[in-house]
Amino acid sequence: MLKHITTCLALLAVPTVAEDLPQAITCYQTSTNAEDIDAYMACFTPDAEMIDVSRTFNGAEAIRAWSLREVMPIGTSFAHRKILEQSEGYAKTEVNWLSWVAHYSYWWNGDGLITRVSLQYAD
Repeated sequence: MLKHITTCLALLAVPTVAEDLPQAITCYQTSTNAEDIDAYMACFTPDAEMIDVSRTFNGAEAIRAWSLREVMPIGTSFAHRKILEQSEGYAKTEVNWLSWVAHYSYWWNGDGLITRVSLQYAD
């Protein structure tokens, strides 16, 4: 019950974005802001791929371990700024992460689950 309350409060704290975010990206942002690893992992397919600059993590177990080390401890600093590109099942966004501006590219399936995400420094 406490996790659900925390997630609801995190939803209220999510920064306003001018554009509507696709379901997969909303899931990623909300669960990251809530620092909720279970909700975060529910955003991905079991065989998803995570590319963090030059490192690749394949599958739920690897993504979970990476996220627990590098995302969940500082999740509240994450916010989408705008969508840069978008097509069916894909979007590239500009985000704030700690003191950086980064580009996150997401691919998702018909169920709205992330199949691949690439996190890169902004140009």
